Amino acid sequence: MLWEELNWAEFEKLVPGTYDTAILPVGTIEAHGVSPLGTDNLIPMEMARRLAGDLKAIIAPPVNHGITSSLLGYPGSLTVSSATFEKYMTEILVSIAACRFDKIVVLNGHGGQIEQLGRAAKEAWNLKRVKITVVHWWVCCDDIVEKIYGRGGGHAATDENAAVQAIRPDLIKADLYSDDMVFNQPGGFTSYPNPGTILAYKEGAGFIDFDQKKAEQYFEAAVERVKSHLLDIFKRWERL
Repeated sequence: MLWEELNWAEFEKLVPGTYDTAILPVGTIEAHGVSPLGTDNLIPMEMARRLAGDLKAIIAPPVNHGITSSLLGYPGSLTVSSATFEKYMTEILVSIAACRFDKIVVLNGHGGQIEQLGRAAKEAWNLKRVKITVVHWWVCCDDIVEKIYGRGGGHAATDENAAVQAIRPDLIKADLYSDDMVFNQPGGFTSYPNPGTILAYKEGAGFIDFDQKKAEQYFEAAVERVKSHLLDIFKRWERL
C-alpha cells in the first residue's frame, strides 16, 4: 500500500480506520563499494514492502537524500546538512502524524544520521504524541550476518551487499570487487574522504561473498528479525 498511489478520498477512508501505521523509509546517496549509490534507499524500501502487510501499514514516500560525510568525496555521492535533515525529518514526521496515524516506523538505511533521526522522532512525539520507533536495521541484525557468513559486516560490506544482492542482483558489480577494497577502519581515526568505500569495523569482517542463496537467506532473516521486534513494540504500546 503505497501512499503516493492513493487518491485523497481513498486515503480518507483507509486512515485511521483500516491503517493506523505508516512506514517511512529513509536513506542517503553515497558510494557503496560494488553496490549502487542508492543502497541505503533500496534496502529500507524493499524491507518496508515486505513488512507492510504484517504491520497493516501504509508506506510513505521515502526520504532518499540524507547526510553523507566521509564518503562525499566519491563520485555521485550527495548530502544535505545535519541541521537541514533533522528539521526536515521532524516536519515530515509531524505531518504524517497529522494525517491521523497512531504509529510511525522510520526504517533507516544509513548510519550517518542516527542521532538526527532520534532527535526528530523525539520532537515529533513531544509535539503530536504519535508513537514512533526508528529502526537501524543492520544494527539489530549483526548476529545474523555472522551466523550465515561467518564474519561481521560493515559499510557496503558483507551484510549491505547481501541485502542489495537479494533485492537487485543486477545492480551488484562483482567484477569490480577484490578483497583489498575492504578497509578495516581503525579505531581513533576519522578521515575525509574515507580511504575506502567498503568499510569493516573489526578484523576479518566485511569481505564479500556473492552467493545468491546466502544473500536471500540473509535478507529474509533480517526482515523477520525487524518484524519480530516491531510486532513486540506494537503489542507493548497497546498497554499505554
